Amino acid sequence: MMLKDKKIGFIGGGQMGQAIFRGLIASGGVRAADITVTDVDAQKLAALGAELGVHTVVSDENSSGAAQLAASSDVLVFAVSPQLAKQVLAAAAPHLGPEQLVVSIMGGIPLACLEEALPQSPVLRVMPNTPLMVRRGVTGIVPGSRATQAHAALGRELFELLGAAYFLTEELLDPFTGLCGCSPAFAYMFIDAMAMGAVERGLAADQAVRMAAQALEGAAAMVLRTGRRPAELMANVCTPGGSTIAGVHTLEQHAFRAAVMDALCESCDRMDSVGRRAQ
Repeated sequence: MMLKDKKIGFIGGGQMGQAIFRGLIASGGVRAADITVTDVDAQKLAALGAELGVHTVVSDENSSGAAQLAASSDVLVFAVSPQLAKQVLAAAAPHLGPEQLVVSIMGGIPLACLEEALPQSPVLRVMPNTPLMVRRGVTGIVPGSRATQAHAALGRELFELLGAAYFLTEELLDPFTGLCGCSPAFAYMFIDAMAMGAVERGLAADQAVRMAAQALEGAAAMVLRTGRRPAELMANVCTPGGSTIAGVHTLEQHAFRAAVMDALCESCDRMDSVGRRAQ
């Protein structure tokens, strides 16, 4: 196992960074003792250290934590907002060598910028999603020009501990982000809406949410396991004159599919603009 005994540093202990290292620990594939997290929030780090057993380094306005982790990590994950990218990359760069793998989950920051800022480092640009925390994530991986097959394999091994991982070309990463990075929020909205409709008809809220989530989980499993197109599976449920086609008709009247497509495209556009502003 390539990850065995690798020291993994996380620059940033926010939602996505936590989703990754919590998932890695839960998988059993990475020991908490091999993970170090740096952040400016000392209280957050103290709580994470106490709960998970990870090492922590409190950073400052000069990103001293990034420099410290760069000097001591085999794999360094940049998990800060794109607006902080220049600062943390500059702090880490003098301490990184070609033997260390850099993983960036900073949305919108292209490989060209990462490789310019880190001239010695093999880089993977990665887009994960938050279900990594429960090991049901989907991650897109784009290897940089200095990343070898071994580096790519190490990145894939890391993220396959947390779900599915796909190698992509960089121009497809923004569409992937809309599809997989943003879509959990869309799914949560749909689950909540279905549950509230059931509550309006008499089901208890907690029960309705659980049922709605299980129904979507089952529908997703049908798509994955049968290999059939969603439209075909939908048609099989819509018996003539039945309740399902009546509900589908209502969704079509409200342009449900068009709204979802527009939401995904808008998410892609926003990711692109965020990256441009951060460069």
